[in-house]
Amino acid sequence: MTSPISPVPEATEQALNDFFDVTTRISLRPSYEGGNISTTIGFKHVHYLIEAAVLEHFRAAGLGATTLYVEYGVGFDVVSVDTRLHTVLTLDDDVAVEVKPVTKDTDDRLRFAITATVQRDGAPRKAATTTFEVALRAIEHVEDPKPLPERLARFVVPRLGAATPKKIAAVPVDNIDLSAQRGVTTRSGDPVLAEIIGDDNAFGWKWRVPYFYCHFTSHMQMSGFLRQMEEVLHLFVADRGIAIHRLLDERNWIPVVTKSDLRLTDEVRIEDELYTVFTIEDVFKAILFTARMDCYVMRDGALVQVATGHITHGYVTKESPERDWSLVTFDEEVLAALGGKNLDAN
Repeated sequence: MTSPISPVPEATEQALNDFFDVTTRISLRPSYEGGNISTTIGFKHVHYLIEAAVLEHFRAAGLGATTLYVEYGVGFDVVSVDTRLHTVLTLDDDVAVEVKPVTKDTDDRLRFAITATVQRDGAPRKAATTTFEVALRAIEHVEDPKPLPERLARFVVPRLGAATPKKIAAVPVDNIDLSAQRGVTTRSGDPVLAEIIGDDNAFGWKWRVPYFYCHFTSHMQMSGFLRQMEEVLHLFVADRGIAIHRLLDERNWIPVVTKSDLRLTDEVRIEDELYTVFTIEDVFKAILFTARMDCYVMRDGALVQVATGHITHGYVTKESPERDWSLVTFDEEVLAALGGKNLDAN
């Protein structure tokens, strides 16, 4: 049986006060799509679940995404996430999510502190904690929108960031295979990626943004960048000879993310060519590594950074249903790959 869905209420003065002052509590289940390895949920879909809870907080105030778009001419855009994952979620978990407004009077973005909790052995256990920041982006093609309530008007922006362009000597090469949509990497000889990376211990990927990573008929949304973070990690380890599939088959090493953050610094439009660079920053006690993801586009011959973030990654194994997940220690091959010492492996 399913519970009836409550209609989105009208925006009222009291609902708006609650929006800034009252914590929203909601129970959600992860998306079935997120069960990529066994029944565990990847970090990207944990973020999707949390984003859904934040949207419910808006709906409770009569400010659902459709209302914001159609009536007020603004789009709901997550522009920053900073998340720590504490417990593995699985497909049928009932996840209790608390969305607490923490916006200060001096903030130019709506800020929320979020805690996701799941039941384990009859007791609640923290699954994820995160801070989300939301901007209300003006939609150009909505005619005669209503004015937003005064308390929300200051969070409306004409675009998601305005990064300063950086001159670059390299000239982009039109070598994207649109039929495959897989893009090219530094190994394919892309000069822009090569110049961005230089001597860093990094991997680069050039790719054309499809419409289904975007929203509002306009620009790439946060979920698209989260997909990008997952994809570039996947491509990086394969390029270094330690592909996800291989480690699963040979060692039963399951990839896990313990922490991630991502911040949008400018906008990416539909079918922009996106340059993504994945740089290894640190290896901690041979059980976790931290990498930085930077995303760029070329505009008028200059490089514009559109997003930056970090991901902390390791591997876990579980030998029997009775055992807890445990982090594995990197062996010499993995440490060498992370250190950039086997770049000719493929």
